[in-house]
Amino acid sequence: MSETEAAASVERHPSLRKALLYLPLQLIAVLAAVLFFSVDLPLPSETYRLGAIIRSDSDGREHDVALPDLVATRDGDKQELAYTATFERPAQSREVWSIFIPRFIVDVRVLVNGVEIGDTGADPSAGKAQLNLPFLTIIPDTVLRPGPNEVQIALISDPPIAKHLEAIYAGPDRELRPSYNARLRLFQTLPLIFFAWRFLLALLLGMIWLSRRKETAYGLLALALVAGVIRNALFSFGSVEAVPLIGVLIVVESVLVVPFALAQTGYRSRWWWLLLAPAPVFLVAGFIGDERAIQYSFLLLGPPTVMAHAVIVWSLFTRSAIEKGDGASFLMGTAMTIVMAGMGHDLLALFNLLPGGKYFYASLSYSAILIAFGTLLAARFVQALNRIDGFANQLMVKITEAEQKLRQSFAREQARDRAEALAQERDRLMRDLHDGLGGQLVRIVALSERHGSDTGKIGEAARAALKDLRLVIDAMEDVDGDLLLALASWRERTDMQLRAHQITLDWQVRTTDMNLTFPELRPWHVIQIVRLMDEAVTNAVKHAVAKTISVILRTAEGAEGAPALHITIRDDGRGFDQAAATTASTGFGLSNMRKRAMLCGATLTIDSGPYGTAVDIALPRIFPATPGSG
Repeated sequence: MSETEAAASVERHPSLRKALLYLPLQLIAVLAAVLFFSVDLPLPSETYRLGAIIRSDSDGREHDVALPDLVATRDGDKQELAYTATFERPAQSREVWSIFIPRFIVDVRVLVNGVEIGDTGADPSAGKAQLNLPFLTIIPDTVLRPGPNEVQIALISDPPIAKHLEAIYAGPDRELRPSYNARLRLFQTLPLIFFAWRFLLALLLGMIWLSRRKETAYGLLALALVAGVIRNALFSFGSVEAVPLIGVLIVVESVLVVPFALAQTGYRSRWWWLLLAPAPVFLVAGFIGDERAIQYSFLLLGPPTVMAHAVIVWSLFTRSAIEKGDGASFLMGTAMTIVMAGMGHDLLALFNLLPGGKYFYASLSYSAILIAFGTLLAARFVQALNRIDGFANQLMVKITEAEQKLRQSFAREQARDRAEALAQERDRLMRDLHDGLGGQLVRIVALSERHGSDTGKIGEAARAALKDLRLVIDAMEDVDGDLLLALASWRERTDMQLRAHQITLDWQVRTTDMNLTFPELRPWHVIQIVRLMDEAVTNAVKHAVAKTISVILRTAEGAEGAPALHITIRDDGRGFDQAAATTASTGFGLSNMRKRAMLCGATLTIDSGPYGTAVDIALPRIFPATPGSG
């Protein structure tokens, strides 16, 4: 098959393309794991490594051995093997010396010059060969002698676990401790960090599942992690009685990962719970078996069961990765490959099929699942944030569009309102022109058509019409609710008219600008107020024989207790009888004045006496929107 045909075949089969990407990735993961397992762990200088080791076998015979040494343990063998070596401490040395054993299975007891100085059986790590923990103990000064010293290592292991001793180092503590600390960081501190991460991840996933019950995968993985946390806690006690329960928890933990993988990949199986079958065996062995039966059941069933479950989980993620190309399956499948590589390494080491040191990495490799799922959880969180940001952006776009539409709608409403207001103002102005200017023009026409017309009266009527026209034009100016500005033209015009009659205009403002501003003030309000003031001034000119007319803008307390603006027009001429004026045919226009005041919501008060007349216009605090509605 040519390269072109092969490429075409890959294009026709998407699963093949995904497999060609996935399987090499797994090979790389295996090679990386093997490389990690093969890394040389820190060791002190060979100067401090003891040679000429003598081993005392269970039959009492002694042999010269080279470390590392591995001895299979059979039923009936002694639990202990003794290794003897010598080292020499320089006479002039005053440094603290230690004994360092980098690797041993399962426990050791150390004696120097016949005095016991250390025993791992008394530590929490006793009987836990899979922890790979090193051992270092300081030699007391009372035990250490200048010159030759003898060290004896008692290696302890129960059948069927083989005994293993990698090396013995004796020397200054400052030379041995760095290697010891480095191994502790790898085999104690790092697993402790992953244990804490497992606990926190279980707590986080449990909270997610409790709040989102449809997230079944999270709930199952949370239960698996909780089982692992309890297993590790029981394992720390090191009690043989806890071994059956530990075995049950191992099975439960590994089995629960299977439905998690099913839920994560979208596949279904109703029979996964059958994988729990080995759990009752551990319980039965714990209740009716002795210590040996418990150990054998744990060793024979535990690792194969976990390995079988791991293969099932790996198969599910591999199938999903190849069929669906799911990134999460790629990541979880790769993590499971690393876990199985660690398990495979440990099985080979357990059956003494690997050369070199006997180190177990399955526990560390299991952390690959925690890292992978933590990565998936973080990625999902980031995706959720991105979706929230995207939703927020879409919402902002929609809000912006809605705001724009609302602005356009408001603009249309405002335009409509302005048009309606303009139409209303136009209608009012037409009525005002009809009532004022129209009447004056009709009078001019009538006077001009009369035989022997009086030109003086025609001129007077024309001036009145012009005055009314100016009034309407002045009222149309935009004064932004400022009444004082609206009355400025009236003041100037009235002052000129009064000077023609030798009358002085006394203009007084006894209030603040704030009280002279009315947001609701419209041109038709101004027209009514100005006509009221015109009428009052005209009456004073015609009937009062006054020398001075005062126009006072002042603030006084209104009917509701709030300050109200008053416009008072007062003359110093002769007054009039208000009752007679009201019933007279002329009436001085008082009736029209009250109607105008009512139209703009004002209150008209007239006070007349021997010393003159005062017309007071009390303006409303809020002008009415339509005539007479205030």
